[in-house]
Amino acid sequence: MTHPDLPPPETVQGDVVTGGGRHPHMIGILLMLTALILINCSDAVAKLTIEQVPVFQVALFQAAAMIAAVPFLARTTNVVRLVRTSRPGLQLLRSCCQFASAICFFSGLGLLPLVDVIAIIMLGPLVVTALAALVLKEKVGPRRWLACGCGLIGALIMIRPTFEDGMGWPALLPLGAVCFFSVYAVITRMLAPREGTGTMMFWGAIVGFVVLIVSSPFYWQTPTPEIWLGLVVVAILSASSNGFTIRAYAHAPASLLAPFAYVEIIGGTILGYLIWRDFPDAITWLGIAIIVGSGLYVWHRERQLAGAGH
Repeated sequence: MTHPDLPPPETVQGDVVTGGGRHPHMIGILLMLTALILINCSDAVAKLTIEQVPVFQVALFQAAAMIAAVPFLARTTNVVRLVRTSRPGLQLLRSCCQFASAICFFSGLGLLPLVDVIAIIMLGPLVVTALAALVLKEKVGPRRWLACGCGLIGALIMIRPTFEDGMGWPALLPLGAVCFFSVYAVITRMLAPREGTGTMMFWGAIVGFVVLIVSSPFYWQTPTPEIWLGLVVVAILSASSNGFTIRAYAHAPASLLAPFAYVEIIGGTILGYLIWRDFPDAITWLGIAIIVGSGLYVWHRERQLAGAGH
């Protein structure tokens, strides 16, 4: 699951072309697509690994990789600078939400087809839009509220809670991941003007890492060489994806990159079919189409309003 932390401020202004003749926005798109391919592969390996070891073990390796990546992505080894924060309470709450989101996501991954989990996760931007309006008092018009409602309907169509062929209670796990991550994203918006990228990244992973390390004697299972490889691959791929995402936002604005997130559904569908022979049925595709369409409409409206200066 993509957990992009706070990206650095956008460095692209106007129609600037790099020395090699390639537009920075194109570089940003290529970096984002690379990040999505890596996180698709990470999720697929995580799903295979979760079949053999506890979810907490996979989450521990991912959290450790995020911590290890902080000095490289933040470009500093100054621990005091990374730890110092003006809002420790909010940072801890944000970190708890990221931890809970990861546990819900990996748990759902072990019980549901890969593409179904990814599709439900795509509700994230819609939930963030609604929370930002309620908590941060950001202006959200009736059409965007309607799009958020349509996204929820799309999720219910996918889950089919009253039908025998629906996803059933396991669908609550990725939905929980969406809710926790949306709170995490809203808190990130609140803290972004005051905190540096390295600080946000460090605090984002620290609660999960500490809790999972302390509790490891209660869930740890000695991995086979193949599982060790899987855990390391998940750690490397997820951390690398996070790094590529951050660099993508340094080359292109979020308004340009946002729609490309839905490419993750395509990757999840391909990997799900190749590895597990899972392929969404017609009703699931209808739900996915509604979720994606609602998300793209919200993105379109935000671009319109930003262009109009609202």
